[in-house]
Amino acid sequence: MIATHLLGMVRQDPVYDIKYVQQNVKDSPDFDISYYKVWHALKTAREEVYGIWESSMQKLPKYMTALQKWNPRTVVEWFHHTNRPELKMLNYVFWAFRPCIEELCYYRNFISINKTHLYTKYKYELLVDVTLDANQQILPSAFTLVDEESLASWRWFMEMLVKHLMLDDDDRICLISDRHSGLISAINFVPAFKLPHEIHRFYLRHV
Repeated sequence: MIATHLLGMVRQDPVYDIKYVQQNVKDSPDFDISYYKVWHALKTAREEVYGIWESSMQKLPKYMTALQKWNPRTVVEWFHHTNRPELKMLNYVFWAFRPCIEELCYYRNFISINKTHLYTKYKYELLVDVTLDANQQILPSAFTLVDEESLASWRWFMEMLVKHLMLDDDDRICLISDRHSGLISAINFVPAFKLPHEIHRFYLRHV
């Protein structure tokens, strides 16, 4: 019953917080609810509206196909690793929208790469490459979903950047990043990000 009551709230706000549900219930006279019951009701409501995490992951290839269909020549690359040929386990997926790739010649000669956590059942991370366009506006140019932030994932991401976004081997690029050890080590495996092609600097908050 509680989950049914929450359906409308979850549709409007997928991350509707447990404490607000508890407060709404407590505002009703002579009625209270435990944290666990609220958590379970929210979980049920979200699954009813958006499906379970497993089905969402299984729809990722279909989603990427739709990106390419409605954004022609958008680049998508996958990296799978498994010991079972019949089973594909997602490690990384890279994508870059074609309009962003075509505008590279107008970008400033610097890129900034960073990551953010995806707070879901599957603790993937999103690696992002951004730059400045001719109007001094921040423009995301490439994305990669990875299973963890590591030397291997950063190296693969940077190799994808070189393959799909870096147009001229003679261009010098300033790379700005944090001090993650995997990222710093990955630079040594990607010649395009080493001197004399690239100058590496850190965000001020990490200096």
